[in-house]
Amino acid sequence: MLPHAGLQNDEVLFATPIFHVPAATVFDAQILQWRIPLMLLTYLGALKSWLYFPILTLLRPSFLTIRLPVLIIGSLTVWLFIWLLERAGGRTVAWVGGLLLATDTMFLLTTCFDWGPVALQHLLGMAGLALVFKFASEGKPSALFWGFLCFGLALWDKALFLWLFSGLMVAAIVVFPRELWSRCSLRNFGLAAAGLCLGALPLVAYNAASNLATFRANSSFDLAQLPSRLHALRITWDGEILWGYMVHAPWSPGTPRESGALGRILGAVRSLAGIHYHNELVPAFWVALALALWLCFTPGSNRARKTLLFCLIASAVAWIQMAITKDAGWGAHHVVLLWPLPQWFLAVVFVEASHRLRWRKAGAMALAAAMVFLAGENLLLTNEYFYQLATYGALGSWSDAIYRLSGEVGRIQFAHLVVDDWGIANSLLVLHGGGLPLVMAGGREWDQARSAEDVWIGHTPEYQQTAGADERIVRGARSAGFEKQIIETVPDRNGRPVFEIFRFVRAAASVAH
Repeated sequence: MLPHAGLQNDEVLFATPIFHVPAATVFDAQILQWRIPLMLLTYLGALKSWLYFPILTLLRPSFLTIRLPVLIIGSLTVWLFIWLLERAGGRTVAWVGGLLLATDTMFLLTTCFDWGPVALQHLLGMAGLALVFKFASEGKPSALFWGFLCFGLALWDKALFLWLFSGLMVAAIVVFPRELWSRCSLRNFGLAAAGLCLGALPLVAYNAASNLATFRANSSFDLAQLPSRLHALRITWDGEILWGYMVHAPWSPGTPRESGALGRILGAVRSLAGIHYHNELVPAFWVALALALWLCFTPGSNRARKTLLFCLIASAVAWIQMAITKDAGWGAHHVVLLWPLPQWFLAVVFVEASHRLRWRKAGAMALAAAMVFLAGENLLLTNEYFYQLATYGALGSWSDAIYRLSGEVGRIQFAHLVVDDWGIANSLLVLHGGGLPLVMAGGREWDQARSAEDVWIGHTPEYQQTAGADERIVRGARSAGFEKQIIETVPDRNGRPVFEIFRFVRAAASVAH
């Protein structure tokens, strides 16, 4: 899937300080002659920028150098999830949960394209949980410190991790009060606090210097948006949410392109299995919820009961916070921050229910059949997304035309490259390793002496991200005596015109005058 969508503006936001873009950060540190990025936005830290610095300085930037590392991070998350589940619930629970997470289409897409960003959130959250569990089960104080260090790093990476972190804390207090009290000592509290503060130190320093800017800028609440956020939760869980955003919907018209041998194979699978635009996890959740209620009143299910309550409470507390936060909780990149708690819940319910059947072999067969069905539905949905990407291309700001545009601007002579719309600058910057003299059009004053030297880039009307941006610029140019002259229109691999390369020339009437 990796090459079929263009590098998206938010996906590569982390790279802007690596290439010394002015105003790429809201907070950094000066060490000798170097400026060290700490915070990119009020809620987004520079941890990913730090991790990618050696990659993007040693290797040529491309979709692989951007996307392969987060794919590896996602794989590590799955491995950690299996490790934790095996120790907390047994090998069968581990393999069921791991299978559900590894085949989950939303986990795959939001990780590989990581515009959230979510990859480090999942890895650090899971590492923190695994280490805290290791402390709880083996009593190693160092595991407690390192676990909370991971939680702190996750908060620095993205302050929205506070949603899940607070959910985990509330769930632990409600479900495991005795266990917490037995380990509640000044030393343990100090280790947890030290790890958390050390990991989140850049975030703490920024808020100390900015009068709590993270909280002031991101703490508006709106209860009226709850119904729409509930809908977003459902369509993320069943995998529908990215149709019409990143990928053409299965039923939308388009011009197909040759998708290669793999595309033809998966197209054949699609023909045999039919169109799948969602998985079957919504009915699976309702079945699991009913089984969980049954298990609560079944003798011998105490450990499973506690795990199920932990997952439900942590998920509910985290989701309610994102749902009532203004302008949050509407996209897959927010909802998927709850993962892998839902997969953990399903795994424990189905495995425990299969063990309660009188005939154990029947329980094992029912569990295997359920997992083959659910994982198969996940894979068929992923196949549908792949087929649409490979055959009809990506949508909007994900268009693969950015690669062709990058090649075209590399062959044009210009003093400055002026970008007039959102969704272009960061991707071009990364693909050229910071070597383009990019200027954003916002607030730009017309300089008639330089206008003939500058080349402009914008979207075609169908692909404009900021409504009316191009029209406002053209009107301003005409008032200064210039007309827009198209140099080249850049299409995607399906032949759809996506970008315009143009310049402004003095209007004929103005020259005659």
